[in-house]
Amino acid sequence: SFYVEFRVIDDGKIFALARGVPGAKLKRWKVSSLNKTVAKQQEALIKTDLMKGLVKSEQVQGPMTFKALTEAYLALPRVMSQANYERKQRWVELRFLPTFGVNRLITAVTPESIEAYYQSRRKAVSLATANRELAAIKHIFSWACGTAKKLKLARPYLDRDPARAVWKEEEDNVRDEILEPAQFEELQAHSAAYLVPINLVAYATGMRWGEIVNLTWDKVDLKGGFIRLKGKDTKSGEGRLIPLDVFPGLREMFKELHKTRALHEPHVFLHGGQPVLSLKGAFMAACKRAGITNFRFHDFRHTAITNMRRAGIDLLTIMKISGHKTMVCFTRYNSFREADLKAAACKSNTYLTLAHAKVSEQRCEGEGKLAASA
Repeated sequence: SFYVEFRVIDDGKIFALARGVPGAKLKRWKVSSLNKTVAKQQEALIKTDLMKGLVKSEQVQGPMTFKALTEAYLALPRVMSQANYERKQRWVELRFLPTFGVNRLITAVTPESIEAYYQSRRKAVSLATANRELAAIKHIFSWACGTAKKLKLARPYLDRDPARAVWKEEEDNVRDEILEPAQFEELQAHSAAYLVPINLVAYATGMRWGEIVNLTWDKVDLKGGFIRLKGKDTKSGEGRLIPLDVFPGLREMFKELHKTRALHEPHVFLHGGQPVLSLKGAFMAACKRAGITNFRFHDFRHTAITNMRRAGIDLLTIMKISGHKTMVCFTRYNSFREADLKAAACKSNTYLTLAHAKVSEQRCEGEGKLAASA
C-alpha cells in the first residue's frame, strides 16, 4: 500500500495545508490502492481537499445524544461545585431528557423545540423558575459549542447553539429587603450555632451564598486581613479581595474558627464535621423565630451594600468588595429608606446653611470695608 503525507495545521475543525509553516504537523493518509498512478491521483485529490478546507479535523467530535451531552456536562468539576447542582440534576432527569429525548442527537435539537419547552414551562411554573431552567439549557449548549465563559471546551460538540436564539422574558424581581442592625441581632440570637458565623459573613461582606459555603482556609488571610477569592470562586469570573475588618469582630470570629477547625476538612464552615451544603430550612426557621418576614439569605447582599454606602464608602470601592461589574446591577442592591433620605437632606441642609452663611459673612465684610473707606 501507498501512503500520502502533507504538512497540515489542525485548528480543531479542519486540516489546512501548511507547507513551511512553523508548528505544522505531518499527517499521513493510507491510499487504498497498490497502483502508483492511482495513488498519485488520490494524493492530488487529498491536496485539493486540504486547500479547499474540506478535510475535517479528527478533533471534531461526532454527533452525540442529548443524554450523553448532559452526562458530560454534569460531570464537569466546575458545574458540580455550583450551589444549584442538585437542582440541575433534577431538571435534566425530570424535565430535559423527557422533553428532548434520551437518544435524540444534539444536532437535532432546534431553537423551536427549546422555545416550545420554555413556553410550556411558562404556563406551568413561575416566570423565575422557567427562566432558571432556560438558563440551564443555554449553559449546556453554550458549553457544547465551546462558548461558555468559564467552561472552555477544546473540542466543541456543536458548530451552532440552538438555545442562543431563545430569549427569556424579563422578570420584575427587584427586591428591596434589608435587615436593620436590631433585626440582625435578633436573627443571630435565634439562629443555630453553625449558622451564626455564616450569617455574619453574609451581613458584613455581602458575599454570595456559594462563595461563603465553598470558602476554604487557603483563601482566608488572617494576618493580612482579607478573604482572597480567585476567579474560579466568583460568579463574575474575576478574583477579588474582601477586607475582614469591614465589620467589628469579623476577623476575630475567623481566628476562633481557625483554632477549632477540622484538620481533615479545608472548608471554613462546617456542620457536624462536614461542609455546609444547605441551610434554607435552618435559615427560614431562624427568621421565623426572630419575627422576620419576607427576607431571603441573598438579601444579606442588599444589606451589606446598603450599610457600606451608609458608612460613606465610595461606590466604586463597594463594587470592588461586592464583585459587581456594572453600575446598573449594583444599584439594584443599594437600598434606600426614608431615614437615608432624611440623613441626606440634613447633610445638604448643613452644607447649604454654612455656604450661604459664608456668603453673607463675606458680603458684610465687603460692606464694612466700603463704609470705612467712605
